[in-house]
Amino acid sequence: MPDDKFILSEFKKAIRVHAKDQVIDLDNTFNHKFDYQIQRLEDVLLNTNRIIPPNRWSYHRIGLLKQGSGDFITGIYKFTATKNTLIVIPARVITSSKNWTPDTIGFVLLFNLNFFLQKNFPHKYIEDKKILNASIEPHIQLTEEQATEMTAIFETIIQEKENVNKHKEELIALKIIELLIISERLFADEQNFEANLPSIDILKKFVTLIEENFLAERSVGFYATQLKIHPNYLNSLAKKHTGFTAKESIQNRLLLETKYLLHSTNLSIKEISSHVGFTDPNYFTVFFKRFENISPVTYRSSFS
Repeated sequence: MPDDKFILSEFKKAIRVHAKDQVIDLDNTFNHKFDYQIQRLEDVLLNTNRIIPPNRWSYHRIGLLKQGSGDFITGIYKFTATKNTLIVIPARVITSSKNWTPDTIGFVLLFNLNFFLQKNFPHKYIEDKKILNASIEPHIQLTEEQATEMTAIFETIIQEKENVNKHKEELIALKIIELLIISERLFADEQNFEANLPSIDILKKFVTLIEENFLAERSVGFYATQLKIHPNYLNSLAKKHTGFTAKESIQNRLLLETKYLLHSTNLSIKEISSHVGFTDPNYFTVFFKRFENISPVTYRSSFS
């Protein structure tokens, strides 16, 4: 397996080379496979302009910010991470971060199910975790005592990875499971999983519906009807849990698709307009300029 410094260097290279992609699919652009990685956040951010562009990866990610701050967009959620923020990003969820302060210190752990299967751990320890579901709000704020406990686990994983002790992979797997179990408890207490279970279920279905229908359906009413709730309730529910209204969530997905087509295809503006559901290219241009402050033509030319 490639060593940690090499993996980190290649990750930064992939981010740099593909920075203009609307979403960097690291499963396709990162050629060095691993089952788990742990890095200090300050090392990850070094020489990156303190920006991690939108990306997705088939690894679950758990991060703890010990000091500093940074702005995140993860799936349909937008938030600012500050001291003692615990962040859980499920596999394949689009995430980005920026505005990291120079004093940022923390940890980031990546792992996949394959790592646990190799060590003969029952996969239920991973698959039944609610925090690895894209509909769950991906961050909570820890107390100093909680942050100290979590820091000790991260540090143990780092120390074991750097050593050549027998059965270190098994111990690391156990520590990751410990991290998951404690995180699940903390998230459940903070977000009141039991009481909010109906809301979480609605949001999960809403995210799926957006992905399936955003090209054809842009009205909140359509999604509310599918979910059998009032549009105002869907808007307030989405705003409360994600930072975006339902309408903004739909528009954000539409913008993401538009930017991808402008950057990665040779389709004309008229063809793209039609593809994303606008019968009038002029209205499509107005829509795009309202959010990006530039026209689709100008946006596309910035990549040439």
